[in-house]
Amino acid sequence: MIDIGIINLTQADDLRMVPLGMIRRNATRMHAVCRYHPGPRGGDKGIDDVKEIAIHPVATEDEWGDYAQFLMYHEMLHAIGHVRHDRFFRDLEARWPDKNARESGPSFGRHLRQRAARWNWTCPRCEREHYRSRRSNGRYLCRVCKVKLIDVPTGQTHDAES
Repeated sequence: MIDIGIINLTQADDLRMVPLGMIRRNATRMHAVCRYHPGPRGGDKGIDDVKEIAIHPVATEDEWGDYAQFLMYHEMLHAIGHVRHDRFFRDLEARWPDKNARESGPSFGRHLRQRAARWNWTCPRCEREHYRSRRSNGRYLCRVCKVKLIDVPTGQTHDAES
């Protein structure tokens, strides 16, 4: 972050003191979070207000290492006081040099949902797959073909350990 001109050395030292943690292993929507100490909502937040930065444990696996670095960068932007995902925040986020890591969020989310799924809703016509934890029981149609989706069990009954 110092190299790309976002923080100075003092802020870097303060960021090193922020505790790191892990979010729940079965989380499928959240990839990382910057948690703040309790206090008034809104207003200015800074490094002193940060309780911890937590990242998904799957993101720390070798396959997702580059994305984990980007997640830490993203959460550190929050920690230094950029709470909202506004245009300025997105401009800072775009300074991250690894474009593939910046764009890995959707594939990481699909990976998490796929490993947690117990059912695979499959379209018999176009063979699109939708990983879910519940059966569809014929209640849902394919967006493309308008055909009832078929329930196919994935073979696992809970979140598979890596």
